[in-house]
Amino acid sequence: MTRSWMACVAVAIGVMAVSPAAAQPTAAEIVARSVKAHGGDALTSWQTLKITGTVVMQDGIAYTGAYTLLAKAPDRLRVEHDATADRGRAFYDYFLNGGVAWSRRNLIPGTLEVDRIQRWMDQCYGIAFYARPGVALERLADAGLAWPPQAAEGAAPGAPEAARKVWVVAATVGTERRELFIDQETARLLQEVAPQSTRVYSDFKTFDGMLMPTRILEITKTRQGETRTPFTWTDVKRNVPVEDWRFTEDMPRR
Repeated sequence: MTRSWMACVAVAIGVMAVSPAAAQPTAAEIVARSVKAHGGDALTSWQTLKITGTVVMQDGIAYTGAYTLLAKAPDRLRVEHDATADRGRAFYDYFLNGGVAWSRRNLIPGTLEVDRIQRWMDQCYGIAFYARPGVALERLADAGLAWPPQAAEGAAPGAPEAARKVWVVAATVGTERRELFIDQETARLLQEVAPQSTRVYSDFKTFDGMLMPTRILEITKTRQGETRTPFTWTDVKRNVPVEDWRFTEDMPRR
C-alpha cells in the first residue's frame, strides 16, 4: 500500500533483531514477524487480487458452492458465492465500492452492512493490515490454541490436536477491537477474532510470494447461536486484470 506502512514493519523487525534474547517481543514486533513470515511487501503491494475456491453454503441442505473474490485497491471488493455449481439454486454477490456496500441474491439487489464487507476487504491484506499506521496494538497474555477446530457443528471429533503456543495481540481498528492469535513457532496468523465473528486459518500455501491459508473457517454469531462456514482457497493471484464494472453492478445511489 504505502511506504510508511511497510516502514513500520521494517522498524519493528529491526528492533527485534537487537533485543536481548530473553526480552519478550512487543505487540508491534510480533505482528512484524508475522508479516515477514507471510510474505512481507507482497501482502500489500498488489493493486488487484483474485481468489478462487469453494464455500460450503446452506440452502435447505449443504452445497459446495464456487467462491470468487475480486479486490481492487484501495476500496473495491466483490465476493461471489455460487451454489448452482453444486446443484443448488442460489447465488450471492457482495459488493464494496468506496464505502458503499450492497448485495444480490439471484441478481435481486439487497442491503449489506458496510462493516461486514469492510472486514473482508481488510483480510485481503492478511496480517499486514494490522501493521498499517493507525491500528493500535496491545500484547495480551500468551495462550494455547486448539487448532484447527472442527468445521461442522455437531461433527464427530477427529484426532485430538495439540494446543499451539500462540502470542495474542489485540488490534483496535477504529472503534472495533480484534484479537490475533499468532503461532510462536512459525509466526503464522492462525485465528482472528472480531466481536461478531471468528476466522480460523490453516493449510498454508505460497501463492505469488504470499503465504496464504487454503482453508478458512468463518464462525459467525447469530440470534440462533453460531454458524460455521468453511472456505477453501485453491488459487490466489496478484495484479491480474479486473474490470471496473464488476464493482458497480446494481450499485445503489448514495
